[in-house]
Amino acid sequence: MNKQHKLIYLLFAFVLLISTLPFQASVVHAKSNSAIPNSNNPYVQAYMNSMEQYSSTQDMDPLVDPKVEEQIILNTLELYYELDIKVLDELSNYYPDATTSKEVVSINREDKVNIMSKIMKIYDSVEEVEVKELFLDYLDRYAMGPNDSESEVITFIEENTEKEDLVNTTASYNGTGAGNWAYNNWNYYRRDYPKFTGDFGTDCTNFVSQALHIGGGKSKSGDWTVSRKNLTYWTIDSAYQLNYSWKLTDPSPWISVKEFRSYWRPKSGVSSYSADYYRQNHEQIYSGDIYKGDVLVFHKGIANFVTVPTHLMIISAYDSSNKDFLLAGHTNNRQAYPLLSAISSYSQIEILKIN
Repeated sequence: MNKQHKLIYLLFAFVLLISTLPFQASVVHAKSNSAIPNSNNPYVQAYMNSMEQYSSTQDMDPLVDPKVEEQIILNTLELYYELDIKVLDELSNYYPDATTSKEVVSINREDKVNIMSKIMKIYDSVEEVEVKELFLDYLDRYAMGPNDSESEVITFIEENTEKEDLVNTTASYNGTGAGNWAYNNWNYYRRDYPKFTGDFGTDCTNFVSQALHIGGGKSKSGDWTVSRKNLTYWTIDSAYQLNYSWKLTDPSPWISVKEFRSYWRPKSGVSSYSADYYRQNHEQIYSGDIYKGDVLVFHKGIANFVTVPTHLMIISAYDSSNKDFLLAGHTNNRQAYPLLSAISSYSQIEILKIN
């Protein structure tokens, strides 16, 4: 084999190796080896600047390791910016002015609200299904701000989101069973599911998914599923180990907060509250239609223009004295943690009332 043929052979072997690498790291949020933030991403820049201003205020008893949560936020902001660039390209077909282009990727909350209004005005005239989904995702990203929510946008999203698999998802859920399972298994890890207590990922969504399936009777379906391939890896330290021993989609609603929310939100009743609103009105909310087995999605407010879902918990008990819900969850494990305490580090919560 001459040198030229050998070089071509080695190049081909390298390309083949790269193409067969297992499971992308995007499926779950890594704990270590954090990527260096993209300095050209204004969303990441805004977040890093805000963290410098508020670095002195730190929760002494966090629900999630702050370093892990920061990486979740950075990964999500990278994704949001990439998607928003696509929105900019498509929206320029309807609004070719420079102002609109700037507002789409602005870090100003008012600009995001303006773009949402423009999207709603032209939405019905959009013919391509993929573009409609792109626009609807933009609305979903920014409808809930750190300090406010756009009720008109939320209503628009609900009206234009198909309620999926309604028959299959309404019949079997036992919320009380799911909440009781979470309460009784809050500090336990089953060996027939991956365990995210190593150096890769967080276990909060994995735990809630198990509560819905094992305790609540929800059947695995579609992308919301996981199964074991072999017994080699239980505690997961890398994407390779996860892919080697477990079968699941990438990204997976079984283990990812963002994907769980996207999967279950169209199948659930939804109540959204700012942390301040819940503190002020928790007694009234407690007497409403929220029950054991409902799922809490916690959103971090980022630089006053966007929220990022970073944590899941499930209602496992009630505090009738304080008119508050008690939550179970994994990562920093809890059995019956007061929601009034849990919201201290978050700006918004969504309650998914699983049907």
